[in-house]
Amino acid sequence: METKSGHPDHDENRWMRRGLPPWPVLISFIGVVESGNVTKTALRLNLTQSAVSHHIAQLERFIGDRLFERSGKMLKPTAKAKVLAAELRVGLRALSDRVEEARPSPGRPDLHVVVAPELYRHWLEPRLNVFLISHPHVRLRISQDYRRDALVEDDADLHLRLGRPMAGEVGTPLCADSEFVVCSPGLAKSLPPKQAFAVAPFLTHADAYHTSLDWRRWLSELFGVNGERWLQDHLAKTVVLENFEEMLAACRKGEGFALVRTILVADEIASGRLVRAVTETLAADVNYSLVHRSGIGLSSAAQSFIGWLDAEAARLEP
Repeated sequence: METKSGHPDHDENRWMRRGLPPWPVLISFIGVVESGNVTKTALRLNLTQSAVSHHIAQLERFIGDRLFERSGKMLKPTAKAKVLAAELRVGLRALSDRVEEARPSPGRPDLHVVVAPELYRHWLEPRLNVFLISHPHVRLRISQDYRRDALVEDDADLHLRLGRPMAGEVGTPLCADSEFVVCSPGLAKSLPPKQAFAVAPFLTHADAYHTSLDWRRWLSELFGVNGERWLQDHLAKTVVLENFEEMLAACRKGEGFALVRTILVADEIASGRLVRAVTETLAADVNYSLVHRSGIGLSSAAQSFIGWLDAEAARLEP
């Protein structure tokens, strides 16, 4: 026969009083364990770096133990942190699913769109209010992620990512991107007619493979970099920033040249914060595409979003 103890540790309702850290704290913790980096987690969650750092410190105070070994900007999770993050990911996802299932149907379509982080921050986000205002019946959920399996793993309706559709998917490019070099207006005024790139360093970022932008490839295709010794030496001094956001910030300050693609700097150029440094441009081999699963009918919400997205993309500079 089951008995109950009067000791507070055996109170079956003790878990209610013990409580949990806030949801954003737990999500930030899981993100940092997976990436090992506060900056990357902040970009993915659309938070500031200080907010994510505060979340980690808050959880460590709640736990009463350190969860990471710090080394510069990198955070190495302890064994306890790895186990906790794995269990929280499973538990929180299950909890979220159960709560979502319990909600009454709002009587309006749902649409889940997964977007590459830099595309969201530098092109989609500034335009989203136009869609939401013109389609008030659509309940839109946006997730930022680089994973190519988001359509299946995250049960997304649409995926905006760099690359072509995979097996079981269909999609079309948002636009025909060009690859070119930008700099600040002030730096542009000081460029000489020859060897303009010698004036300032090349800028790139640690996650450049996500944008498929490579200085060496670009220079080789346009100028035959192997025949230009000074360019080879200049490439060796390329400044690597933490992420795309920091690279653009340095570029705006006149600290160097950034290799970009059309869709990611359309607003920067339109506002005059950045300008084309040289006339040379290269057609991109791969573009951002709108992808969805094949053989599955699109909801009216998805069709509305696609139509709006096509119209916005058509405004981009050729």
